Amino acid sequence: MPFLSVQPGASAPRGKRKLLAWLVFLSFFIGIAEIGEPLELGMRAAQFKIRAQAASGRIVAVGLDDRAFATLGSWPWKRDKVAQLTDDLMASGADRIFFTIPFPPLDQQGDRIFADTIAKYPGRVFLTAAMDYRTGETAGTPVFPAPIIARNAAIVSKMKWIEFWNGTATMPYGQNIAGRYYTSIWTEIAGVDTKSTDQFPVDYSYRQSSIPYHSVSEIMSARPGTVDLQGKSVIVGHNSNAFSNFEYILGQGRTADLFVTALGAETLRGGAPQSWGWMPAWCFALAIAAFCFLGRWTKLVGPVSAGALVVLFVAPIMLQNMGIFIDVAPAFVLAASIAITAAWQRYGARKQSLGAINPVSGLPTVNAILHRDELDPQILVAARISRFTEIVSTLPPEHERELLGQVVSRLSLGVGRLQLLHGDDGNFFWLMPGEQLAGAVDQFKALQLIFRNSIAVQDKSFTVDIAFGVDQEVDRPLSHRLASALAAAKAAADQGTCWKIHDPAANGAQQWALSLLGELDQAIDNGHLWVAYQPKMELASRRIIGAEALARWTHATRGPIGPDEFIQVAERHGRIEKLTAFVLNDAARVGAEAMRQDPDFCISVNISSALLASRNIIDMVRQALAANAFPAANLILEVTETAAMAEGRVAIALLEELRDMGVRLSIDDYGTGMSTLEYLRSIPATELKIDKQFSMALQSSAEDQAVVQSTIELAHALGMIVVAEGIETAETLYLLDQMGCEIGQGYHICRPTDWETILTMIPAPARIVANG
Repeated sequence: MPFLSVQPGASAPRGKRKLLAWLVFLSFFIGIAEIGEPLELGMRAAQFKIRAQAASGRIVAVGLDDRAFATLGSWPWKRDKVAQLTDDLMASGADRIFFTIPFPPLDQQGDRIFADTIAKYPGRVFLTAAMDYRTGETAGTPVFPAPIIARNAAIVSKMKWIEFWNGTATMPYGQNIAGRYYTSIWTEIAGVDTKSTDQFPVDYSYRQSSIPYHSVSEIMSARPGTVDLQGKSVIVGHNSNAFSNFEYILGQGRTADLFVTALGAETLRGGAPQSWGWMPAWCFALAIAAFCFLGRWTKLVGPVSAGALVVLFVAPIMLQNMGIFIDVAPAFVLAASIAITAAWQRYGARKQSLGAINPVSGLPTVNAILHRDELDPQILVAARISRFTEIVSTLPPEHERELLGQVVSRLSLGVGRLQLLHGDDGNFFWLMPGEQLAGAVDQFKALQLIFRNSIAVQDKSFTVDIAFGVDQEVDRPLSHRLASALAAAKAAADQGTCWKIHDPAANGAQQWALSLLGELDQAIDNGHLWVAYQPKMELASRRIIGAEALARWTHATRGPIGPDEFIQVAERHGRIEKLTAFVLNDAARVGAEAMRQDPDFCISVNISSALLASRNIIDMVRQALAANAFPAANLILEVTETAAMAEGRVAIALLEELRDMGVRLSIDDYGTGMSTLEYLRSIPATELKIDKQFSMALQSSAEDQAVVQSTIELAHALGMIVVAEGIETAETLYLLDQMGCEIGQGYHICRPTDWETILTMIPAPARIVANG
C-alpha cells in the first residue's frame, strides 16, 4: 500500500476547513484566556509612540526626590515640614493638592499641625486611601491616613492593579474601601463626576516628559512667586529610587507612580475613553479567514491577509484618537496565521518535496514524515543496522549503492508490500497496522537471522546485526514518533535482544534530566540563559552602590526554570565552570558599564563550592576581569562559609589568592550553616551577608533582632561590612539602618531585573554632590 498519496502543495477542502477551525479556536482561546497580552502590550506601545502628544500642562508633579532628601533630610519627615510644603504650594497658586504618599500616625504635635494646615484650605487638599493586599488578593487591610489628619482632608482612592509587566494598562474610576465608595485620585483631578468602579484604558500617548515637574526642595526654598502654580492641580509623591513605587509606562519606560497618576488624569481630561475589548477586531479577522480559506480567490489570499495585518495595526491608532480602545492580539494572531499559511502554500510546499527520495537507495526518505505533523493509527517500526556507517566509510562511493541494494532486498522480505522509508546512518522505518504486530515478531526474528549472513560487496564481506524498535503511541504526531522508535531499536541492540517496544513512562524523568543537561550549553550560547541583577543599596544614603548577578534560564518551551534546578544539574555534571564563567563575564561587562557612572560600583557573583577545589577559578576570574577591563577591587565573590570549610585548606588558599588579587570576598547566607567564630576568622572575607530569613523576621521577632544586632557587631569587630538580604518592607530597611547594617537588598528596594534598568538606577557621585 502507498505510504503517501497527496501531492506537494495540494490541499483538500476538508483539510482547509479543519485548519481554519483550529486557527479560529486558537485565536478565540487567546482572547478568552488573555494569553496574547504580551503581544497586545507591544503593539499598543508602538501605537502610543506614533500618537505621542504633549500633556495639558494643567497637572503638575511635585517630587520627593533625592534632591529634596539631600536638602531637607531623609524620609520620613515630621509633619510640620509637610504642613510647610502645603502652605508653600498654596502660596504658589496651586488650585488643589493631591498627596499620593501615606500618612500613618507619626507624632501627635506634628500630625496636629498638618491637620490644622489642611483645615485652612477646605476641599482643596486630598489624601489617599488604599487596600494592603500583602496578605492575599482576597483578604486586604484598609490603609487610611491618621484620623486626626483625615478629618480635615478629602479622601480619594489610589488603588490600581499592577500587571505582570510591572505597569498598569487600565485604571478604575473609583473603589470601594471598607464598605465605602471613594473616587480615584485621577478621576478627582480630571473633574469627572461618577460613582462607578469600572476600569478605563490609560492613554500613554501623553509624554511623561511634558508633565511639568518640580522638586519639593525647589518649592520650599523658592521665594514667593518664583514657582507659578496658578490654578493648577498638584500631585505630590515619591520620585526616588530609595522607594519601590516605580512602574513601567507603555512605550516610555520606567517612571515614578506620581507620573502614572498624572497620565491617568490626563487621559480623563481628554474625555472618558471607551474599551471595546477584542471581539470587534476578532470578528473582522474571522471574516478575512473565511474569505481566504473558503473562497475561490486563492490568488488574493496573500494580499488580503497582509492587508488585514496592516488594518489591525493602523485602525486602533485612528480609534484611539476618537477615545476608543480595542484589543487586536487574538485577531492579529488569526490574520498572521492566514498570511503564514498562504506563504507556506505558495513557497513552502515546493521546498518540502526536496529531499523526499534518497538518491542512492531510491526509497522515500523520512522527510515524508518529518513534514507531516499529523496522527496515524498505525504503529511505527524502526530497523537499526549496526556498524552501517563504519562499513560505508570503507567503500568507494560507487559501491555504496550495491550495499544499500542488498540491505533493502533483505528488509523487503519482512516488510512485504508496506512502504519502506530510508533514514540516516543505516536506519529504516515503516508503518504497519497494530493487529499485525504479533505476526511481525516472527518476521523480526527471521530478518535478524537473514542479516547474520555476511553481505558481499565486490571483494569484501561484511557481517552486520539488526535490531527493531516499535512505537505504539498513535496519539502523537508521526514526526515525534521517529526518535521513539529508533530509541527502542537502540535499546534492543544494547540489550542484545531482537526487538523492543518504546515505553515513555519508564524514562520520562531521565529524559528531562538528560534534556536539561544537553540544552544547558546551548542555552548559554543562544541567549536563553541570561543574567539578572538585584540592586544593593547603601542604607545610610539610600543610594544604589552595587548589584548581585543571578543566573536565569528562560526555556523555549518550559518557560522559566528555577535556578536551584539547573544549577544543581550543572554542579553534578561538570557544567558549573562554564556557567560561572558566563555569569562572571556578563557581570564584569555590566560592572564596567556601571563604573562610567559610579567608579565605586561593585558587582557580586556567587561561587559554587565545586569551584573551590582547583585553580581554574583563579584563571576564570582573571580572564573575565581582563576581557572587560573591570578592576578586581570592584568584584565581590560570594561563597557560603559551609562550602568554603567543606573544601578544606585548598579552598582557603584559593580564597586568599583571590583576595591578594584585589577581589573582595563575601560570606553568603550567614546563619544558615554551622557558623562559628573560627570559620569567620579562617575565611579571608571583607563582607558578611545576613540570610534573608533573619531580615524578614525582624519586625516580628525580638530574638531575631538580637541575633542580627550581635552579628552586625561581630562582623564590624572582624573588620567586615554587613549586607542584609530579604528586605521587603520600609520598616525592615529602617531597623537595619539603625542597627548599623551598611548595605541591603530585597524586593522592597528592587526585584532582580535586567542590566539596562540597573544602569538607570545608579546616581553619579558628582551629580549627588551638586544637588546637595
